[in-house]
Amino acid sequence: MVKKYPIEGNNIYLDEMKFSFIGKTYLSWMNDKTVNQFLESRFQRWTIIKLKQYISEITIDLHNLFLAIVLKNGNKHIGNIKIGPINTFHKFADLGLVIGDKSEWGKGYGTEAINLATDYAFQKLKLHKMSAGVYANNIASYKAFIKAGYAKIGIMKKHRLYKGKYVDEIIVEKINDKTS
Repeated sequence: MVKKYPIEGNNIYLDEMKFSFIGKTYLSWMNDKTVNQFLESRFQRWTIIKLKQYISEITIDLHNLFLAIVLKNGNKHIGNIKIGPINTFHKFADLGLVIGDKSEWGKGYGTEAINLATDYAFQKLKLHKMSAGVYANNIASYKAFIKAGYAKIGIMKKHRLYKGKYVDEIIVEKINDKTS
């Protein structure tokens, strides 16, 4: 897998996930019910040891690229983004992200991170398509993907369990025009 970091944007950069990013702040995001309400990782209580173990495993997995989202102004780690799993035969991958720092919500960093990761996946990894599944009630995430040029391609009815009720999952995708 091609790796070259950081991936520079206007306001943020994506960097290789390092143990130096793991601390009380990151741990607080993972255990914050508001931050993690749409993450599949919300079903466990996280500790620093569990986070380090997860980062150790995901960063050596050749089918996943796990990156930190960092503000250029102050080098503040505000979230994470993952490309993967990557299907190397058909050349597609899923994209998932979290802006863990609630004080940075609503500032466009999610859209910028999606754009940076998607461009990297298309240009450096030579992927044909990126997709994501978004809980229908996660409006901020859905809007970020749409602003980043992803298109809604379908809805999986009552697909995810959210606070005891099933909710729809919206599927979005973006195709690499250079491979079509």
